Amino acid sequence: MDSTSFVNTCQCIKEALNHGNMEFVETLRCEQQLMEETQDHTDSISSPEAPAFKQNYIEQLGLLGDTPEETPKAAVLACSDARVPVLDVFNQPPNQVFEIQLTGNVASVECLGSLAYAVEHLPTVEGVVVLGHTGCGAVTAAVDQFLSPKPETTPADSSIRSLINSITPSVEIAASALGKSSQFRSGGVPRFSLDRGKLIDTAIFVNAAAMAWKIREFVNKLKRIVPVWYGVYDLASCRILHVDLERRDGSLLFGLGNAPGVIDLDDIASSMVQYLSKMDNFDAARFSTKSLGPQAKSVWEALSTGSRASKS
Repeated sequence: MDSTSFVNTCQCIKEALNHGNMEFVETLRCEQQLMEETQDHTDSISSPEAPAFKQNYIEQLGLLGDTPEETPKAAVLACSDARVPVLDVFNQPPNQVFEIQLTGNVASVECLGSLAYAVEHLPTVEGVVVLGHTGCGAVTAAVDQFLSPKPETTPADSSIRSLINSITPSVEIAASALGKSSQFRSGGVPRFSLDRGKLIDTAIFVNAAAMAWKIREFVNKLKRIVPVWYGVYDLASCRILHVDLERRDGSLLFGLGNAPGVIDLDDIASSMVQYLSKMDNFDAARFSTKSLGPQAKSVWEALSTGSRASKS
């Protein structure tokens, strides 16, 4: 396969994952609408039929007793959070995603080893994804440790601290951007004065992007090179988002973004701070139209339209 065909094929995988997330969100939207309509007609004696299985397991995994060949199209490093069902999020059937899950989607040595195996030994893998998510407990723990350092007192503290230490650089980048946006004009901004919620939200995006950068540097040294993408799964809307690094004006785009360079991490943090100064939180991303005011809906639709117009 020549380089042009390789790039086109990899782009198709990215498109498929993005499109899968759009289908997933639309499925949830339709299901919620059906539930709301059912609740509005309490006199109805009929109930919605149970949804049919959306995956053809026999086609993907073979008949019982068969051992199928492993043929994932992408490798995904995601958080262990039970609210992030990776296959469902991308609307992918079994045997399409090589899943690696670790709290905080940290690219540990073990995770890098798993990715090396996937890229070098599974020729069907045509891209690597780092998937963070809003409300991440590991990032929250790293932020709390940054704002109010506490000593290790138990063996569990020591184990958790290793994850926190991996996330801390992203928290520091986010804190720097958030501090610069404050009204302080001289001297450093005290840690305890930073907005904890905004620091968590910003650090989540920076952490996912930073891990993607780390993995891209690692993959580029392997015998086989594939592109690396990142995104943040919003638990409220079930959409995957990334920071727009073309405009760098606080815009979020729908879908996966390319792994940034290390020099872009500051801009990702700054863009998130700009976004949060406009939106305050992620409420505008909710897929339930009843929970949105007109202004929030118009802003989110503008963001979604912008993402479709500028990039997939």
